[in-house]
Amino acid sequence: MRVVPLLVVAVLCFGCGAHSGRAKPEGADSTVPIPDDAELRRVQARAKYIFDAERAAIFATDRLLTQDALDHSRMEWFFTVPREDGWYSLFGSVDDAGTFTPAYAFKAPRDDAEQMAPLPLDALPGDFSPVARAVKASMLATVEAFERGAINPVVYVEEDGDLTVYVLQGTQDPRRFYLGGDLRFRYSPDGRTQREAVRLHQSVFAISLEPGPEGELYQGSVHSHVLFGGPLETELATLMLYPELGALTVVHAASRIAYFLTPDGAIRVLSEAPERQRILKPDGTFGPLDMEEDAAPAAPSGQVDL
Repeated sequence: MRVVPLLVVAVLCFGCGAHSGRAKPEGADSTVPIPDDAELRRVQARAKYIFDAERAAIFATDRLLTQDALDHSRMEWFFTVPREDGWYSLFGSVDDAGTFTPAYAFKAPRDDAEQMAPLPLDALPGDFSPVARAVKASMLATVEAFERGAINPVVYVEEDGDLTVYVLQGTQDPRRFYLGGDLRFRYSPDGRTQREAVRLHQSVFAISLEPGPEGELYQGSVHSHVLFGGPLETELATLMLYPELGALTVVHAASRIAYFLTPDGAIRVLSEAPERQRILKPDGTFGPLDMEEDAAPAAPSGQVDL
Protein backbone atom coordinates (compact mmCIF):
# COMPACT_ATOMS: atom_id res chain seq x y z
CA MET A 1 0.00 0.00 0.00
CA ARG A 2 1.52 3.30 -1.11
CA VAL A 3 -0.19 6.30 0.46
CA VAL A 4 0.50 9.73 -0.95
CA PRO A 5 2.73 11.50 1.63
CA LEU A 6 2.23 14.96 0.12
CA LEU A 7 -1.54 14.69 0.16
CA VAL A 8 -1.73 13.34 3.70
CA VAL A 9 0.47 16.15 5.01
CA ALA A 10 -1.46 18.78 3.05
CA VAL A 11 -4.94 17.84 4.19
CA LEU A 12 -3.96 17.14 7.78
CA CYS A 13 -2.15 20.44 8.11
CA PHE A 14 -4.50 22.69 6.15
CA GLY A 15 -7.61 20.95 7.41
CA CYS A 16 -6.92 21.14 11.13
CA GLY A 17 -6.97 24.51 12.84
CA ALA A 18 -4.77 23.32 15.69
CA HIS A 19 -1.93 22.53 13.30
CA SER A 20 -2.24 25.38 10.84
CA GLY A 21 -2.08 28.35 13.15
CA ARG A 22 -5.85 28.81 12.93
CA ALA A 23 -8.00 29.30 15.99
CA LYS A 24 -10.46 26.53 16.69
CA PRO A 25 -13.66 27.51 14.81
CA GLU A 26 -16.59 28.70 16.86
CA GLY A 27 -18.87 25.74 17.50
CA ALA A 28 -16.21 23.12 16.78
CA ASP A 29 -16.82 20.08 18.97
CA SER A 30 -14.05 17.60 19.70
CA THR A 31 -16.69 15.07 20.77
CA VAL A 32 -18.20 14.79 17.28
CA PRO A 33 -17.99 11.06 16.43
CA ILE A 34 -15.74 9.77 13.68
CA PRO A 35 -17.90 8.00 11.06
CA ASP A 36 -17.58 4.22 10.98
CA ASP A 37 -17.81 2.03 7.89
CA ALA A 38 -21.61 1.81 8.10
CA GLU A 39 -21.94 5.59 8.19
CA LEU A 40 -19.60 6.05 5.22
CA ARG A 41 -21.66 3.52 3.26
CA ARG A 42 -24.84 5.40 4.20
CA VAL A 43 -23.32 8.69 3.04
CA GLN A 44 -22.28 7.17 -0.27
CA ALA A 45 -25.63 5.46 -0.89
CA ARG A 46 -27.61 8.61 -0.10
CA ALA A 47 -25.25 10.69 -2.26
CA LYS A 48 -25.99 8.39 -5.19
CA TYR A 49 -29.71 8.89 -4.63
CA ILE A 50 -29.31 12.68 -4.48
CA PHE A 51 -27.25 12.52 -7.68
CA ASP A 52 -30.00 10.55 -9.46
CA ALA A 53 -32.75 12.84 -8.18
CA GLU A 54 -30.86 15.98 -9.19
CA ARG A 55 -30.25 14.61 -12.69
CA ALA A 56 -33.95 13.86 -13.04
CA ALA A 57 -34.78 17.41 -11.93
CA ILE A 58 -32.27 18.89 -14.37
CA PHE A 59 -33.71 16.94 -17.31
CA ALA A 60 -37.25 17.93 -16.31
CA THR A 61 -36.29 21.59 -16.18
CA ASP A 62 -34.61 21.34 -19.57
CA ARG A 63 -37.77 19.78 -21.05
CA LEU A 64 -39.96 22.44 -19.45
CA LEU A 65 -37.94 25.26 -20.98
CA THR A 66 -38.53 23.87 -24.48
CA GLN A 67 -42.29 24.36 -24.13
CA ASP A 68 -44.05 27.39 -25.53
CA ALA A 69 -46.14 29.92 -23.61
CA LEU A 70 -45.21 28.86 -20.10
CA ASP A 71 -47.40 30.29 -17.36
CA HIS A 72 -44.79 31.25 -14.77
CA SER A 73 -47.46 32.44 -12.34
CA ARG A 74 -48.46 28.79 -11.82
CA MET A 75 -44.90 27.55 -11.15
CA GLU A 76 -44.25 28.73 -7.62
CA TRP A 77 -42.71 25.44 -6.46
CA PHE A 78 -40.86 22.58 -8.11
CA PHE A 79 -39.83 19.14 -6.90
CA THR A 80 -38.89 15.68 -8.15
CA VAL A 81 -39.93 12.56 -6.29
CA PRO A 82 -39.77 8.83 -7.07
CA ARG A 83 -42.73 6.52 -7.25
CA GLU A 84 -42.58 2.81 -7.99
CA ASP A 85 -42.85 3.31 -11.73
CA GLY A 86 -40.53 6.28 -12.20
CA TRP A 87 -39.41 9.81 -11.38
CA TYR A 88 -42.09 12.48 -11.26
CA SER A 89 -41.12 16.13 -11.63
CA LEU A 90 -43.83 18.68 -10.94
CA PHE A 91 -44.14 22.44 -11.19
CA GLY A 92 -47.07 24.10 -9.45
CA SER A 93 -48.43 26.15 -6.57
CA VAL A 94 -49.38 25.52 -2.94
CA ASP A 95 -52.30 27.38 -1.38
CA ASP A 96 -52.64 28.51 2.24
CA ALA A 97 -54.26 25.20 3.18
CA GLY A 98 -51.26 23.30 1.86
CA THR A 99 -52.97 21.91 -1.25
CA PHE A 100 -50.71 21.51 -4.26
CA THR A 101 -52.03 22.36 -7.72
CA PRO A 102 -49.73 21.07 -10.46
CA ALA A 103 -49.24 23.15 -13.59
CA TYR A 104 -46.71 21.01 -15.47
CA ALA A 105 -45.62 17.43 -14.93
CA PHE A 106 -42.90 15.19 -16.30
CA LYS A 107 -42.02 11.55 -15.87
CA ALA A 108 -38.96 9.38 -16.50
CA PRO A 109 -37.97 5.77 -15.76
CA ARG A 110 -36.10 5.40 -12.47
CA ASP A 111 -33.05 4.02 -14.27
CA ASP A 112 -33.02 6.51 -17.15
CA ALA A 113 -33.77 10.07 -16.08
CA GLU A 114 -32.65 11.36 -19.46
CA GLN A 115 -35.94 10.03 -20.88
CA MET A 116 -37.89 12.67 -18.95
CA ALA A 117 -41.03 13.51 -20.93
CA PRO A 118 -44.17 15.65 -20.42
CA LEU A 119 -47.01 13.94 -18.58
CA PRO A 120 -50.69 14.91 -18.72
CA LEU A 121 -51.84 16.16 -15.33
CA ASP A 122 -54.71 13.69 -15.26
CA ALA A 123 -52.15 10.86 -15.49
CA LEU A 124 -50.52 11.75 -12.18
CA PRO A 125 -50.73 8.92 -9.61
CA GLY A 126 -52.52 10.70 -6.79
CA ASP A 127 -52.04 13.84 -4.75
CA PHE A 128 -48.55 15.29 -4.33
CA SER A 129 -49.59 17.86 -1.71
CA PRO A 130 -47.66 16.18 1.16
CA VAL A 131 -44.41 16.43 -0.79
CA ALA A 132 -45.16 19.99 -1.85
CA ARG A 133 -45.85 21.05 1.74
CA ALA A 134 -42.55 19.59 2.92
CA VAL A 135 -40.60 21.15 0.06
CA LYS A 136 -42.15 24.59 0.56
CA ALA A 137 -41.38 24.66 4.28
CA SER A 138 -37.83 23.40 3.71
CA MET A 139 -36.98 25.91 1.01
CA LEU A 140 -38.35 28.86 2.95
CA ALA A 141 -36.30 27.84 5.99
CA THR A 142 -33.15 27.46 3.89
CA VAL A 143 -33.52 30.88 2.30
CA GLU A 144 -33.95 32.37 5.76
CA ALA A 145 -30.89 30.52 7.09
CA PHE A 146 -28.45 31.32 4.29
CA GLU A 147 -30.05 34.29 2.50
CA ARG A 148 -29.64 32.78 -0.97
CA GLY A 149 -32.58 32.06 -3.24
CA ALA A 150 -30.88 29.79 -5.79
CA ILE A 151 -31.54 26.46 -4.08
CA ASN A 152 -32.58 22.95 -5.09
CA PRO A 153 -34.76 20.51 -3.12
CA VAL A 154 -34.25 16.74 -3.13
CA VAL A 155 -36.98 14.53 -1.67
CA TYR A 156 -36.32 11.07 -0.25
CA VAL A 157 -39.19 8.85 0.91
CA GLU A 158 -38.16 6.90 4.01
CA GLU A 159 -39.21 3.29 4.60
CA ASP A 160 -41.76 4.38 7.20
CA GLY A 161 -43.30 6.90 4.81
CA ASP A 162 -41.64 9.96 6.33
CA LEU A 163 -40.36 12.56 3.88
CA THR A 164 -36.74 13.66 4.05
CA VAL A 165 -35.97 16.87 2.17
CA TYR A 166 -32.45 18.03 1.41
CA VAL A 167 -31.99 21.59 0.22
CA LEU A 168 -28.76 22.31 -1.64
CA GLN A 169 -27.34 25.54 -3.02
CA GLY A 170 -27.78 25.91 -6.77
CA THR A 171 -26.01 27.81 -9.52
CA GLN A 172 -26.68 29.06 -13.02
CA ASP A 173 -23.04 29.85 -13.75
CA PRO A 174 -21.15 26.89 -15.27
CA ARG A 175 -17.88 28.25 -13.84
CA ARG A 176 -19.08 28.95 -10.31
CA PHE A 177 -20.39 26.47 -7.75
CA TYR A 178 -21.41 26.55 -4.10
CA LEU A 179 -20.64 24.15 -1.28
CA GLY A 180 -22.28 24.25 2.14
CA GLY A 181 -25.49 26.15 2.77
CA ASP A 182 -27.43 22.88 2.96
CA LEU A 183 -30.03 21.55 5.38
CA ARG A 184 -31.79 18.24 5.91
CA PHE A 185 -35.40 18.10 7.07
CA ARG A 186 -37.69 15.23 7.99
CA TYR A 187 -41.50 15.37 7.93
CA SER A 188 -44.43 13.14 8.69
CA PRO A 189 -45.92 11.36 5.65
CA ASP A 190 -48.53 14.11 5.24
CA GLY A 191 -45.81 16.76 5.09
CA ARG A 192 -47.35 18.80 7.89
CA THR A 193 -45.28 17.86 10.94
CA GLN A 194 -41.58 18.66 10.89
CA ARG A 195 -39.73 16.03 12.88
CA GLU A 196 -36.19 17.22 12.23
CA ALA A 197 -34.25 20.17 10.83
CA VAL A 198 -30.50 19.66 10.61
CA ARG A 199 -28.01 22.25 9.43
CA LEU A 200 -25.36 20.27 7.55
CA HIS A 201 -22.90 23.15 7.14
CA GLN A 202 -22.79 26.43 9.02
CA SER A 203 -22.04 28.59 5.97
CA VAL A 204 -21.80 28.77 2.18
CA PHE A 205 -18.70 29.22 0.09
CA ALA A 206 -18.25 29.71 -3.63
CA ILE A 207 -15.84 27.83 -5.87
CA SER A 208 -14.75 29.50 -9.08
CA LEU A 209 -13.25 27.44 -11.89
CA GLU A 210 -11.83 30.54 -13.54
CA PRO A 211 -8.01 30.69 -13.70
CA GLY A 212 -6.32 32.55 -10.86
CA PRO A 213 -4.48 35.88 -11.20
CA GLU A 214 -1.33 34.08 -12.35
CA GLY A 215 -3.15 31.64 -14.61
CA GLU A 216 -3.26 28.82 -12.08
CA LEU A 217 -6.08 26.32 -12.58
CA TYR A 218 -8.52 25.08 -9.96
CA GLN A 219 -7.47 21.62 -8.76
CA GLY A 220 -9.77 20.85 -5.86
CA SER A 221 -10.71 22.24 -2.47
CA VAL A 222 -10.42 21.45 1.22
CA HIS A 223 -12.66 22.51 4.05
CA SER A 224 -12.99 21.76 7.71
CA HIS A 225 -16.30 20.53 9.09
CA VAL A 226 -17.56 22.06 12.29
CA LEU A 227 -20.87 20.26 12.72
CA PHE A 228 -20.02 16.72 11.57
CA GLY A 229 -16.99 14.46 11.89
CA GLY A 230 -16.89 13.16 8.33
CA PRO A 231 -18.12 13.69 4.78
CA LEU A 232 -21.77 14.42 3.99
CA GLU A 233 -24.00 13.05 1.27
CA THR A 234 -24.80 16.50 -0.10
CA GLU A 235 -21.19 17.43 -0.84
CA LEU A 236 -20.38 14.03 -2.35
CA ALA A 237 -23.48 14.27 -4.56
CA THR A 238 -22.46 17.77 -5.68
CA LEU A 239 -19.05 16.45 -6.66
CA MET A 240 -20.67 13.59 -8.60
CA LEU A 241 -22.98 16.02 -10.40
CA TYR A 242 -20.18 18.40 -11.33
CA PRO A 243 -16.99 16.36 -11.93
CA GLU A 244 -15.26 19.52 -13.09
CA LEU A 245 -14.89 20.33 -9.38
CA GLY A 246 -12.11 17.73 -9.40
CA ALA A 247 -11.94 16.54 -5.80
CA LEU A 248 -12.92 17.60 -2.33
CA THR A 249 -11.12 16.94 0.94
CA VAL A 250 -12.95 17.35 4.25
CA VAL A 251 -11.78 17.06 7.84
CA HIS A 252 -13.24 17.89 11.22
CA ALA A 253 -11.69 20.80 13.08
CA ALA A 254 -10.54 18.54 15.92
CA SER A 255 -9.69 15.44 13.87
CA ARG A 256 -6.50 14.12 12.32
CA ILE A 257 -8.46 12.16 9.72
CA ALA A 258 -9.20 13.50 6.25
CA TYR A 259 -11.71 12.27 3.68
CA PHE A 260 -10.78 12.61 0.02
CA LEU A 261 -13.91 12.58 -2.18
CA THR A 262 -13.89 12.08 -5.94
CA PRO A 263 -16.59 12.42 -8.63
CA ASP A 264 -16.90 8.65 -9.07
CA GLY A 265 -18.41 8.47 -5.57
CA ALA A 266 -15.35 7.01 -3.85
CA ILE A 267 -14.36 8.09 -0.34
CA ARG A 268 -10.71 7.73 0.65
CA VAL A 269 -9.90 7.88 4.34
CA LEU A 270 -6.49 9.46 5.03
CA SER A 271 -4.83 9.32 8.41
CA GLU A 272 -1.47 9.34 10.14
CA ALA A 273 -2.55 5.96 11.57
CA PRO A 274 -2.06 3.31 8.84
CA GLU A 275 -4.79 1.07 10.25
CA ARG A 276 -7.39 3.79 9.60
CA GLN A 277 -6.49 4.29 5.95
CA ARG A 278 -8.91 2.74 3.47
CA ILE A 279 -11.10 3.45 0.47
CA LEU A 280 -14.84 3.07 0.08
CA LYS A 281 -15.05 2.18 -3.59
CA PRO A 282 -17.86 3.36 -5.89
CA ASP A 283 -19.43 -0.12 -5.67
CA GLY A 284 -19.86 0.22 -1.89
CA THR A 285 -17.05 -2.12 -0.83
CA PHE A 286 -13.98 -1.22 1.21
CA GLY A 287 -10.41 -1.86 0.19
CA PRO A 288 -6.86 -0.73 0.93
CA LEU A 289 -5.98 2.84 0.07
CA ASP A 290 -5.02 2.94 -3.60
CA MET A 291 -3.55 6.42 -4.11
CA GLU A 292 -0.18 6.50 -5.86
CA GLU A 293 2.35 9.32 -5.65
CA ASP A 294 1.97 10.20 -9.32
CA ALA A 295 -1.79 10.61 -8.78
CA ALA A 296 -1.46 13.11 -5.96
CA PRO A 297 -3.31 16.40 -6.51
CA ALA A 298 -1.68 19.70 -5.72
CA ALA A 299 -1.79 20.79 -2.10
CA PRO A 300 -4.78 23.07 -1.42
CA SER A 301 -4.06 26.76 -1.15
CA GLY A 302 -6.47 27.50 1.66
CA GLN A 303 -9.23 26.28 3.90
CA VAL A 304 -12.63 27.38 5.06
CA ASP A 305 -14.63 26.15 8.01
CA LEU A 306 -18.08 24.82 7.19
